[in-house]
Amino acid sequence: MSTYKLIYFDVRAKAELARLMFAYQGQAYEDSRFAMEEWPALKPKMPFGQVPVLEVDGRMFSESVAITNYLARKFGLYGSTEFETVEVDQVVGITQDMWKVIVDWVHENEESRKADLQKENEEKNFPKHLASLEKILKNNGTGFYVGNQLSYADLAAFDAMDIQVPDAVVDQFPLVKANRERVRTNDKLKDYIASRKEATL
Repeated sequence: MSTYKLIYFDVRAKAELARLMFAYQGQAYEDSRFAMEEWPALKPKMPFGQVPVLEVDGRMFSESVAITNYLARKFGLYGSTEFETVEVDQVVGITQDMWKVIVDWVHENEESRKADLQKENEEKNFPKHLASLEKILKNNGTGFYVGNQLSYADLAAFDAMDIQVPDAVVDQFPLVKANRERVRTNDKLKDYIASRKEATL
């Protein structure tokens, strides 16, 4: 049986989707979190000088999407056919577009520009991407993005909306909102989600 260690800052951000996958699978792993001031000493030890890093049986792998793709395959969350895999990938692609505008907002230091980006995200960017997700859910008709059970796609969508997308925006998309709640209350996930500390990213 493989052993896993996930290395990241003590925030959700780019590591939380992997943590959700571990929780859903019931897979034991070392959740190795560190404070920002520890990063300079740790950085040279990481494969590409960045995190998250997933260590599997002592082998280290970087890039958050590569990590979650690997875990999704390992845990059977990547669809059951080649077409379902593509359908999962398109949802993950939408969530990556959402993360891009979130990261742009996070990295903006000028307060008035930051406020403008937040307004743009809430009025334009988030609704655009959630409309795409709503369409996928409507076309699939099962309450899940792909197939008839929870997959990588549902976890990725939940994670992308988790902190930065206001409820008032999500409320405009009833199928997306219902799917998010389905993930939040899943028997395999609800205890982990409820136990998480408050976060801004």
